[in-house]
Amino acid sequence: MAHGLAAIIEDELIFEEEILQAVIVLAMESDEEEERWREERERRQQPTRVEGYFDRTISLYNNHDFKSHFRMERASFEQLVPLLGPHLTLRTVPVEKKLLATLCLLGNEESFRSVADRFDLNKGSLHGIVMEVCAGLRAVRPQFLYWPDREEQSQIANSFLRKTGFPGVVGCIDGSHIPIPGPSDHRAAYINRKGFPSIQMQAVCDDNLRFLDIIAGWPGSVHDARVFRNSPLYGLLEAGNVHDDHHLLGDSAYAPTQYMMVPFRDNGHLTEEQGNYNTQHSSARMAIERAFGLLKSKFRRLHYLDMRLIDKIPLIIMACCVLHNFILVKEKIEVPVQDMEIDDPDDPVPLEGGPQPQPVNQRAALKREMLVNLLA
Repeated sequence: MAHGLAAIIEDELIFEEEILQAVIVLAMESDEEEERWREERERRQQPTRVEGYFDRTISLYNNHDFKSHFRMERASFEQLVPLLGPHLTLRTVPVEKKLLATLCLLGNEESFRSVADRFDLNKGSLHGIVMEVCAGLRAVRPQFLYWPDREEQSQIANSFLRKTGFPGVVGCIDGSHIPIPGPSDHRAAYINRKGFPSIQMQAVCDDNLRFLDIIAGWPGSVHDARVFRNSPLYGLLEAGNVHDDHHLLGDSAYAPTQYMMVPFRDNGHLTEEQGNYNTQHSSARMAIERAFGLLKSKFRRLHYLDMRLIDKIPLIIMACCVLHNFILVKEKIEVPVQDMEIDDPDDPVPLEGGPQPQPVNQRAALKREMLVNLLA
């Protein structure tokens, strides 16, 4: 009996020893696994720099690949370098590298870290480079983005007439929302009618989709008409900069004036001639939606501008518009109009939710009726 009890105790001790050994082994394996996991996490947190991307890889791109990455042809880039070089005074990074890194960032939706790693930069350096290049583009803006004088306005009007059949058009105007994360302070002011935070961009373009005037920076909740009334362009037009026979085309969010032709409000009682005017007005005014679409298809960062520094956002938007015009001057639009991405237009709403704007003066009403008759 005692012998049997001793045997049982001995077996239990052996079993406990085996369990203890197993626990020790599992603990060791767990520690090793934890160490491997820690090493992997640290490895992933380290920047993955791309060796030789700027020095070697880019030089191997053919023109198609170069344009795919940097949104313009290599020949255009080679003209951009001496244009912006004098405005990029910090020489620690080559001018070409600064421009390529900026074009890569603006032209794609990659993270700052990804672009920085590709160009062997840290995030802080890349941010400083991008702002420096955008400031340089602001300096050369008058060469590529400017309001036309009377002579050029006549040329634009003639070109619009040939292409669309609508007389007297010197530009098309509209607003576009640039999505942003939104600030923590006064966030509600940046929420637009579609429910997301944005910065307003107002622009006028010609028939070739070249921007003639832009202003950016108003919070997304602000109405297009208010942005326009507070823009330098409004003062210019009010001062008589546009000939009486010329005008902008805007949607019904804008008040009709001698220099701003808008569609008739369709209340179900339009005449056939008024309906025809609206159709041709809409067709001609699509130029601004195409311009916005082309801008955002080239500079995809504008699909969502992930920036917290609200005061820096207008500079980025303006820089993209200058680059847009630069490319149009140097290259042809390679996308047929019928296949071009169209910016998602807002449905125009009355200012402050009030009644639909009506002709504010007799001259505007008479001019619109004259156009109705000309287009009939």
